[in-house]
Amino acid sequence: MDSRYYGISEALSLLFGSNILANVPSLRTKANSFLRNGVLNFKADLITHNNKNVIPESELDTLFNAMLLSSIFTNSKEVKAIFCEAAKRQQCAGIVKAMFTRQHSLAGIALSSSKATAFVTCLEGGFDLRANRLPNPFKTLPQATLGSNGSLLRVLLAQAAVLDPMDSILMKYLDGEWLEAKALIDQLDANASGVAELKAEIDKKIHEAEEVDDLLDFMRGL
Repeated sequence: MDSRYYGISEALSLLFGSNILANVPSLRTKANSFLRNGVLNFKADLITHNNKNVIPESELDTLFNAMLLSSIFTNSKEVKAIFCEAAKRQQCAGIVKAMFTRQHSLAGIALSSSKATAFVTCLEGGFDLRANRLPNPFKTLPQATLGSNGSLLRVLLAQAAVLDPMDSILMKYLDGEWLEAKALIDQLDANASGVAELKAEIDKKIHEAEEVDDLLDFMRGL
């Protein structure tokens, strides 16, 4: 049974340093989103009677991993899907691999090459995101530079003066221009790093959009 519970602010300070909330107060909001969407287990703190939610010590690894993943994928629903859906996890691992394998820094944030490789390997494999902490490839938590609402992937692509083919495709994907992204990725070598995973995600988005269109056409014909 857990012997210790932590408020969100206390947990974030413990995991990422005592000054992290002073530098990035919005991290608290991001962490609380993982309470609301069920990524984190929590309970109400009945001792202080201030309606504060607290997490057990056993959830610290989950919170650490969720915050680390949210530096790349800012949508809390997408982070939850990485925890819960094997296919989504593999697709996101492909995107991260495409980012990390070509760079020693992202948007001015230095990377540890060995930990970046280990981070990707963990996402690709059977690493338990709720039982252990992912290797942290960042010298500085990206949110400390970008803010918790900034996406490292988005900033990286937006800052690129000249986009290589994969970066161009990632930008189209993030903007919801899936047909254009598909046209671009179909021109690449399917065996190249990250191509197959990203292509699968793009195809999935196109298929979902087509299903919505078919449903709307059906409803119009009623």
